Amino acid sequence: MKQQIGTYFHILDRNNLSDGTHILHIKELPPPYSSLETQQSIVDDWKEKFIEIQPLYGHLNKYGFVISGGSDTENGSAIVITHIDYCSDLSLDNGRTHLQLFDRILSINNTDLTRVTHDDAVQTFSLFQGQPIVLHIRRLNPVNIEHIDIILPFDISNQSLGITITGGIDNNIEDPGLFITQIDPNGLLASITKNKQLQIGDRLLEIKTNYTSANLQWVTHSMGVQLIRRICQDNKRVTLVVAHRTTNF
Repeated sequence: MKQQIGTYFHILDRNNLSDGTHILHIKELPPPYSSLETQQSIVDDWKEKFIEIQPLYGHLNKYGFVISGGSDTENGSAIVITHIDYCSDLSLDNGRTHLQLFDRILSINNTDLTRVTHDDAVQTFSLFQGQPIVLHIRRLNPVNIEHIDIILPFDISNQSLGITITGGIDNNIEDPGLFITQIDPNGLLASITKNKQLQIGDRLLEIKTNYTSANLQWVTHSMGVQLIRRICQDNKRVTLVVAHRTTNF
């Protein structure tokens, strides 16, 4: 399982953004988001579960997914699933359809993978070749989700959106998400969104249009900023998918 690094897009009918950036077609779509409107602490944005995976029939050294990350990489210290082979026949499913993109693998068959290098993780998987494996995974599962529709001015090429974003997989923190840490009350987004649709502490999950969507769950800080800027420059109608950060009392 070689390390796979990429930005996760879904392109409906075109291959280029306005600045000429080429976008590859890929099969992976952003994971589904919950629509429950309940208050939830940021520490509850994640859930854990155990998933059993059988070796693929005829490929006993494969399980049908690719991992990235590790303590020695620039892509976050967590071991993360970044590709899942498509399963056209559920009767041949070896359990991988229960996985989702960006699931973080905490352990395999009770062997801890939380603070290991990428090569060490690959080596651990190789120890179980041809055997069933049980993955202990941690999955992003925020419940307080809002889709914020934005109509942008005709020319924003020289305008700031008026928000500050921190985080990303290249930051050495436990949670690799992108978060809004500052909102300029006189800035562009504050002026064109409804009252408090965007809030300090919001987790950015996705930015999309009728043509393009970019998943923001597993990107570096600079890539996340570039994606938001480029898609906003390329389209006048944009939807931001955010998870609001709330506190239980």
